[in-house]
Amino acid sequence: MLKLKVLNEEGIEGQADLFGAAATVHDVVTAAGGPRSAVAAAQVATTASSKPGSLPRVLAGRSGRLIADTAAAAMSRDVDGSMERGYTYSAWCLAGLPHREHPIDQNWLIDTDFARLLVRPGVRLCDDNSQEPIGVPYGSFARLLLVDLQSEALEHGSREIAMERSASALVARLGVGRGGPTNGKVANQLERLATCSVDFAFGTDKRGVVFNQRLVDAFEYVAEPDYRTRGDMRVIERLQLSQAFYDEVQRHPVLVDRAAIRSIATSPLAIDIYLWLAYRLCAIDKETPVGWERLWHQFGSRVRLMKNFRSQFSPPFHLALSAYPGANARVTDRGVLLAPSKPPVTH
Repeated sequence: MLKLKVLNEEGIEGQADLFGAAATVHDVVTAAGGPRSAVAAAQVATTASSKPGSLPRVLAGRSGRLIADTAAAAMSRDVDGSMERGYTYSAWCLAGLPHREHPIDQNWLIDTDFARLLVRPGVRLCDDNSQEPIGVPYGSFARLLLVDLQSEALEHGSREIAMERSASALVARLGVGRGGPTNGKVANQLERLATCSVDFAFGTDKRGVVFNQRLVDAFEYVAEPDYRTRGDMRVIERLQLSQAFYDEVQRHPVLVDRAAIRSIATSPLAIDIYLWLAYRLCAIDKETPVGWERLWHQFGSRVRLMKNFRSQFSPPFHLALSAYPGANARVTDRGVLLAPSKPPVTH
């Protein structure tokens, strides 16, 4: 355990065992006196040690201040009760959408230890009866929209979901900033979700379960000018989830904090890790190690070498943890160690 002398944000000198094996980013932010001092302490720790742990390395790096700020905000929400209850289908916690744009006319396939996900892109039928492929949903906006749709459906007990009458209102609803290209991107991701088809497969060739269905049965839209593409974007005002998807969400919901997911929207990988933790940490009854190879299959299928994946995994992992104060999980030499934890939203 490394004992450090640090200054907190008020300039008061204090002693804290900041980076012990069980220390969390929330412990460090609290002990150091704030996000800025936590980052400074991590920089000292990485300089003082020949082999610093994952947490001080990440906090001292480019993502450090974002992670520390996110942790401080999460602790504040926990204290004042401003967490926002939301839900996601458990299968999204086991296999996720692509993080970046996927070839527009190609399916997306990901195969993890617990589930296989195949997403087939939708097609837009144009006024002249031509068919325009629009690609599979991807990135943070698609994930935020999915959580929004699933949460609204469960909260109101209905497949019918009223969205917004403009792209700017839809963006405001998600809390991801306004104007510019964001409006068109969010509207486009919602149309991709509304038109794609999804296969979730669980089990083996000899015995298993397959969910094979569109997410959305029907939707109403209005066209708005898209200055980014100089064409029109379809803003979906109302939609109806498919009965099969709605039933699956009702049967297998995972509790999440919508405000926490918004706070880590800069990283779709961090959102995937957050959803995985929200599911796994509440389902286990003892410490559970997860090796690097299994993590690579689930979160790094597009990273060619596992050694490269390990360094790319740590920053979004700690960002996900920063948004989930009750999570008992840490990086080890062999992968990640999970321990039973409370759900992300407790009240």
